[in-house]
Parts: sequence; C-alpha cells; structure tokens
Amino acid sequence: MQTHGTAVHPVFEIAAFAVAGCASVQPLAEASRDPSPMPASIADRFCYDANPVVYTIDKSREKRAYRVYDVALRPGIDDADDSSPITLEFYSPDGTETAPVILVLPILNGQKDLVRPFASHYAKHGFAAVIVDTVQRRTLLEDLITPQAAIERTVMRHRRVLDWIEARPDLDAGRIGVFGASLGGFNALYLAALDDRVRAVVPALVAGDLPYVMTHSNERRIVEAVEGAKAELSMTSEELRAYLGRKLETDLLMLAPYVDPSRILMMIAKRDKAVPYEKQEELRSALGSPAAVYLPTGHVTTAAYLFYLRSRSRRFFEDSLGDAARSVARLPAVRCAAGP
Repeated sequence: MQTHGTAVHPVFEIAAFAVAGCASVQPLAEASRDPSPMPASIADRFCYDANPVVYTIDKSREKRAYRVYDVALRPGIDDADDSSPITLEFYSPDGTETAPVILVLPILNGQKDLVRPFASHYAKHGFAAVIVDTVQRRTLLEDLITPQAAIERTVMRHRRVLDWIEARPDLDAGRIGVFGASLGGFNALYLAALDDRVRAVVPALVAGDLPYVMTHSNERRIVEAVEGAKAELSMTSEELRAYLGRKLETDLLMLAPYVDPSRILMMIAKRDKAVPYEKQEELRSALGSPAAVYLPTGHVTTAAYLFYLRSRSRRFFEDSLGDAARSVARLPAVRCAAGP
C-alpha cells in the first residue's frame, strides 16, 4: 500500500504525541466469543431489491496524493420512503490500481469538515475513502417518532453504497472498512452487523440501549428533539424511553451477538455525557469485548485526539483488511441476508 507524507505542523505533531500518551488501549479479550448467525427475522428487515447501480461522478479537486470526486448515487430501492440521491465524497488515491475502501460516516449534523481529516489521511496511505453525506436525513424529531424505520432506511442506503463499491473496478470490494463517530459510529456498527462485506469497523463514541442514550444525552440537538417528541406524544422522559424501547426492534445491544469482535476497534470517551460512558461500556461487553481505545475526554473534547485517532484507526484497517483477494462484483436480485 503506497504511503505519502502529510504536511502537519511540528507543533501539532508534538501536541498529538503528548495527547496520545493519555489514551489507553485494551486489546481484544482472550476469551472473546465467535459471532452467532444472523436470524432471518432480523436480516429480512433490511431487504431491498438490488437494482442496477446508477450514478454521476464529477471531479471536485485534486491533491498531491489523491483526487476527490462528488458522486450522486440513485438509491435504487423499490418502495423506499426516501428517494433522494445518496451523495458521496470519494477520495481516490494515486498509485493504487485496486484500492481497499474506508467508508467514513459523519456526525449528527452531517458536517463533513469534521471527518475530512480522516478521509484525506486514509487516502494519503493508499485507501480509497468515501464520505457518505447525511444532509438529506429527516429531522431528528421525525426519527425519534419512528426509530425503527429511520434505522432501516439508513442501513439500506449505506448498503447501496457498498453495491456502488462492488460495481467499480478500481475499488476492492473484498477489503471494506467503516469509520464513524457519534451518529456515524452508530451507523457504522449497524452496517457492520448487517452486511458481511464490511470486514473491519471503527465506531467512536457509540453505545447500546438507544432509548436510554436518547433520553439521557446532553447533546443540544438531541435534547431539543426529545423535548419535541415528549410534547408531540404527551409523554414524560420515562414514558418516551419506554416508547422507544417498544418501537426500536433492532437496538445495537440486540445485534451485538452477531458481530465478530475481532473486526471491531471501539473508541470510548470516559467523560462522555452526550453518549453516556456507562452505555459505551455496556455495548463493548455485549460485543464480546473487542479492542478499544479509552480516552479521558468528553464527547466534544475527543476532537483533541484527532491526529492520534486517525492514525490508530488507519493502522487497525491496515492490519484487518490485509491483502485479501478482490471479491467479484455481483448484485443478486434481492439483498436480504447479511452479506452477498
């Protein structure tokens, strides 16, 4: 895999080194378990007809080590309630004939500026990187009212991005990883659980028991959406939590037994109040205690570890994806079960 140097100011390199010294890494537990087979009753919720991949692509900018393209992918999901294009920012590395791919999933408000440093870092080290836009999402209040539909819609749209990767000869569909932080971390882990084409996943600041997380988070947009849902449904916080528990049929804690813990590197913030730390720990335990980076930060202050986290995640992807033979692009009539 070709590696290019980065133009990082020495002061930031020194700061990143000092900050990284405060982080700790827990390896995959020796007694970690094998994943269980995904039941059809769960996988079938995420079925879709795999229509032909149709998209437009335009060069946006060119850097020394990679080129960036804007992609608009037609969803091609029959009977979907969101027909808006799936928009991507595609980083194509130079000097790599068939590149492994890292999907990069943004935070709650879809601000790509916060994840572009990860995408560019991966591209400089020979990975293709694909930032999946989330600006076309419905409001968080609408998602709270119908949480299961929101999750199914998001997972199917992300699986269509995997179909797009399979359709491109310059991308290695046999070596796909996913990185996401906060909302992007939730989406990354859902995708890894429900599609075997994802071989490695790095979810940052993600937790189990979504009803608890939503009703206890101090993140401003979540608090506003929760207050809106309570008013619309005439519920207290505890009643809303119980409502979400009934409506949400595929919480990450439920999906955890079906994910291979050796494919995961979690990033956990010990002082997180937006995604409560104790629920991050609960999810790690349910996942079979995968490798994890522990940070002495809150949700927002995790950004101080940017340089460390992107290099640590990249090394995990290098180790996990290896040099597997490229899978043959194939689009079956229906993608119901996890994986091809």
